[in-house]
Amino acid sequence: MQALGMIETRGLLASIEAADAMLKAADVTLLDRTKVGGGLVTISVTGDVAAVKAAVGAGAAAAERLGGGLLVTQHVIARPQQDVEPLFRPPEEKAAKPEEIPEEQPSDEGGEEPLPQEPEPTQELEQEPEQPEQKQAVGQISREWCDALFRQEGTARLMEVLGSCSVVKLRYLARSYPEFEIAGRAISKANRSRLLKEFERWYDRQAAEQTAQ
Repeated sequence: MQALGMIETRGLLASIEAADAMLKAADVTLLDRTKVGGGLVTISVTGDVAAVKAAVGAGAAAAERLGGGLLVTQHVIARPQQDVEPLFRPPEEKAAKPEEIPEEQPSDEGGEEPLPQEPEPTQELEQEPEQPEQKQAVGQISREWCDALFRQEGTARLMEVLGSCSVVKLRYLARSYPEFEIAGRAISKANRSRLLKEFERWYDRQAAEQTAQ
């Protein structure tokens, strides 16, 4: 993440107006919209330092034009620490922790019949671990996750999962691949097909290197 810009407004209308002005004013990517409570809404964007500063300035001015008191605060963090990034992941990633405990503990009080039937549920539980990971693939995604899926199931399966991601998420993920031929502002401008082509080219190269070894 090169720079992080945030605007906090009072009310949904002011937040939408500020977000629209920010995206129109500079080459930035909308990162998140958070409802803080008490009618406060925080809009965050990322991009080059200069672009983020320009976008935040434009968004703040747009919110102020709607009425006094609608703009609460604004702030720009240039080159934030990497540990801060998980706090500003796209909304789908924050929501992707649905399943924790499968149906494993239906304790029958009948007595004798549950004992011989225990091996069958354990086999079902052993066959299901991949399904929750596939459900979480679109939401909880990172370079480490992509590398693991590539090693297990290959480039074709990985590209199938990436193809279902939004452009915003693909741009966010692409910033963790400094080996790509595009970087910085080029990633922010890249469309879905260009980003997917970069991912496919990279993992095809990894597959070729593994075959050569």
